[in-house]
Amino acid sequence: MLAVIAIEAQTEVRNGVEEARRHYELAQSYERAGDWAAAEKVWRQVLAVSPDDAHAWANLGVALNKQNKTADALDAWRRATQIDPALSGAYLNIGLAYFRIKGYAEAATNLRHALALEPENVQARELLALSLIAVEDFQGAIDQLEVLYSQNHRDPPILLALGQSYLRLKIYDKAIARLQELTRVSPDSAQAHLLLGEALDNASESERAIPELRKAVKIDPRLPEGHYALGYALLKTGELDEAAQHFAEELRINPGMALALFHLGKINLNRGRVDEAVSMLEKVIEATPDFRPALEALGQALLKKRDSARAVEVLERAVKLDPSWPDGHFLLGRAYLAAGKREYARREFSIAQRLSNDERKRLEEKASGSKQPAKP
Repeated sequence: MLAVIAIEAQTEVRNGVEEARRHYELAQSYERAGDWAAAEKVWRQVLAVSPDDAHAWANLGVALNKQNKTADALDAWRRATQIDPALSGAYLNIGLAYFRIKGYAEAATNLRHALALEPENVQARELLALSLIAVEDFQGAIDQLEVLYSQNHRDPPILLALGQSYLRLKIYDKAIARLQELTRVSPDSAQAHLLLGEALDNASESERAIPELRKAVKIDPRLPEGHYALGYALLKTGELDEAAQHFAEELRINPGMALALFHLGKINLNRGRVDEAVSMLEKVIEATPDFRPALEALGQALLKKRDSARAVEVLERAVKLDPSWPDGHFLLGRAYLAAGKREYARREFSIAQRLSNDERKRLEEKASGSKQPAKP
């Protein structure tokens, strides 16, 4: 009797395995045909019989995702990882799904799991790096990108992402090195020359930056912020006429770029075109009300126009934004003096003097401290 029961049990197991195999084959045939709704139905049949089948949950997630049922797909993949925490493909799919819907923090968490289980998975590492860039964890992104770079020194997207990440962290030497490699690999990439130019300019190498920025706007004359970057580098080297031309061109392409308008306004102020400067700087402040340098420049322009009442109003706003700014108090004092408010002017001049003295003392103390002999 016991032998009969054992034989019957073995037969049931074989029948169950065979039934599961048939369901798997049927679902996979639907998947190959692109009939994801039918595949979903079969995977649900499998799970009705075997609710702890992690692979079936993972496959159900794929079928749901293909039908744009993202939330249900994520639930299925999470269930798969709960049953089998070593299922790297499910973590990868979760990470990819979150990446597509811009849930970058969640994407990064799951992609780290996938990568821990499968360190050679290039797709997981690339997606993790991009997710970290999206959440502004640039050092974390660099850690992943440098691994990819060590495997392929000539991959343009990796070089681009590395250059951008080092640039954001102000590690200019490494940004320059990677972006120079990128320009060699992709010499016709306007973006590569733009970023290399920006890195060189930020590293106080404006003269080396200018040829790269010229290449960028030559390759793509409508490159976003290309003319602005070139204008800013030219401004630093004293080439004001050409800088003004590029700021104007940037504004023609991108009329809302406040920084280009600000620098063009300052150039006009320096050239004595006060009315033009005032008009431009007012537009900058309208777009960015708390941009202190624009308030300062507008205050100076209004003083030149002898519009002391408006100069006072503008410079009071500027000083309120940064009360520790000596030059701001001095300019405000000039505005008060021009407006006939001598007592207010004396107060501002006194504050400016005190702040300047404090700043000079700090610099002297810092210099004195740096000259102290090292302790034995």
